[in-house]
Amino acid sequence: MYLTFFGFREKPFNLTPDPKFLYLNASYREALASLRFGINERKGFVSLIGEAGTGKTTLLRRLLAELGPDVRSVLVLNPAVGFDELLAFILTDLGHVPAPGTRKLQMLEILNAELLDTLARGGNVVVLIDEAQDLAIPVLEELRLLSNLETAKEKILQFVLAGQPELDDMLAKPELRQLRQRIAVPARLRPLARGEVAAYVAARIAAAGSDARGLFTASALRQLYGFSRGVPRLVNVACDSALVNAYAAGTRLVDGKIMRATIKDLRRGAYRRSPAAVWRMRFATVAIAVVVGAVMGIAASRLAGGSRERSTAAAPTPSAALQLSRAERTRAEGESRVAVAVPSSEPEVIAAAGATPPPEAATPSAFRGGADGAGPSAAEVPAAAVGAAFQPSGGAASAAATPSRAPVAAEEPVAAAAPPVAAVADGNASTVVAPSPARPRRTPRTKPMARAARPRRSPTRDLDVDTDVRSGVSSGDAGEVESGVTDEHHVVIQEGDTLTGIARRKYGHSNAELLRAIQRANADSVADRNRLMPGETLVLPPDPSLPEPMPAATPDVRGTP
Repeated sequence: MYLTFFGFREKPFNLTPDPKFLYLNASYREALASLRFGINERKGFVSLIGEAGTGKTTLLRRLLAELGPDVRSVLVLNPAVGFDELLAFILTDLGHVPAPGTRKLQMLEILNAELLDTLARGGNVVVLIDEAQDLAIPVLEELRLLSNLETAKEKILQFVLAGQPELDDMLAKPELRQLRQRIAVPARLRPLARGEVAAYVAARIAAAGSDARGLFTASALRQLYGFSRGVPRLVNVACDSALVNAYAAGTRLVDGKIMRATIKDLRRGAYRRSPAAVWRMRFATVAIAVVVGAVMGIAASRLAGGSRERSTAAAPTPSAALQLSRAERTRAEGESRVAVAVPSSEPEVIAAAGATPPPEAATPSAFRGGADGAGPSAAEVPAAAVGAAFQPSGGAASAAATPSRAPVAAEEPVAAAAPPVAAVADGNASTVVAPSPARPRRTPRTKPMARAARPRRSPTRDLDVDTDVRSGVSSGDAGEVESGVTDEHHVVIQEGDTLTGIARRKYGHSNAELLRAIQRANADSVADRNRLMPGETLVLPPDPSLPEPMPAATPDVRGTP
C-alpha cells in the first residue's frame, strides 16, 4: 500500500522470518557462531534461548542457509507432538517415509542405518527444533536416548533446541539433569539496546531498497524503544503501523506525534499491557515509594535526635542550675561582707567581714608594700589576725588584734607615712581594715623575710557546699554566723551528714589529718567516721594544718618622719 509512496521494493517490516532482513548485532553474531560450531564439531546438543520475538526462527533459517551440502538438516516448527510422530517426521524429511503402523523399534533401526550411511559419505545430520519449550518432558528424554546413536569417536546426530526462557526452566528440572549435562554449547539471544533500535530500523529499510535517513525522527525512535523494549518483532509491528499512518497523513516523515498515536492504537488492541504487567508496575511504584519514605523518615529521625542531643548538651540540668544559683548568691553575699586580698606573688591574707571596708581594702594593692607603694607589706599583717581568720567557725568575736611590724630585709625601703593596719572588734566577727594612704613614689620591691603561712586546701571541693575561695567562709557557715544557732566549737549531726562534709562546711576544706583530729576529739561518739548518728553533737577541735596564733603585740602608731 505504501511501497511506492516511500520508494520500497518490498515491505521492510514484515513479520516473516526472512533471513535477508536479519540484523546481526554482537549478540546475534555470537549466537550464530555458537550454532555453527556445535553442528560442525558434532557436539550433540546445542541450545538457543531467547525471549519471544527476538528472532530465533529467523536465525535458524539463516543457519540453514549457511550450512554446507554435506549437512543434512531437519527443521521442526511444531514440536507439540509425541515422540513417535516426531520420529516419523524426521525419517520422512530424510527420505524414508515409514509405512502406516510401523513400530517404534523399526523406525529407530531405519534412522540408525541412515545416519551411519551419511557418516560413511562424510556427511552430518542435524535436527533443529523450534519452540522447544513446548516439548513434553518424556519427549525430551526420548531425544536424549536418541542421541545415543553414535560411534565410539563421534556423534552421528546433532540437535539444536531453540526456545523461550521456559526451556531453561524445564532443563533445570531434576528429571532432565542428564539431558542438561549433554548440552555442550548454550547460546542466548538478547533484546536490542536503545542505541541499536535505530540501526535495526535502518538495516531493514536498506534491505527493502530505500534510505532510512530522514524517515524516522529521533523522538519517534525514542518512543519506539519505549514501546518495544528492543524486541525486534514489536519494532516491526510499530514501524509498519507508523508507515501506514504517515501514508494516510500524506507525509514522508514519521515524527514523534505519529509514532505516539500509533503506539496508542496498538496498546488499545492486541499489544496492550497484560493485567499482570500493570500490577507489577504498580507494585514496583509502591515499593519504591515505601523505600524512599523509609529512608527519608530515618534521615529525619537522625537529624531530630542530633538536635535534641545538642539542645540537651547546651541546656544545664536543674541540679546544675541550682548549684550555679547558690554559688552566685553566696558569692554576692560574701562580697558584701568579706574583704579579701590574695596577691599573685604574696601569701593569702583573709579577713572575716563585720563591717564594709573601704574600696581600697578589697583590692590586692591594699596589702602590698614596696612595689605598689600603698600600705604595709604582707609581712606587716599581724599573724594573730591570720590565725583568727581560719578558725573552725566565725561565729564568736575574736579579741582585738594589735598589729606589729614584722622584720623585713635590711635593704627594703620603708614606705613613707604608711598608716598602720587596724583590727576592729565588731560583734561576733573581726575585720582587718587597711586605710588607703597617699600613693608615694614607686620603689623596687624586695622579698620579705617573713611570710604569713598559707592554709592548705583540698584539691577537690564538694559542689553541694559552695565555699567562697576568697573569704574561706562556706555558705552553710554564713547562715550559722548570722543566726548564732551553733557555736564555733560544736556542731549537731543532721540526717545525711558525713565527717568529710562537716569538715568542709566548718573548716572550708577536708584532709586526712583534720578528719583524724575530729575523730580523736569525739572518740566516744565517732567510732567509725563513715557512720554518724543524727542528733549527736560533735566537738570541733582547732585545725591542725594552721599555725599556732602569735601573741598579741602593741601596735606601732608612730609615724614616719
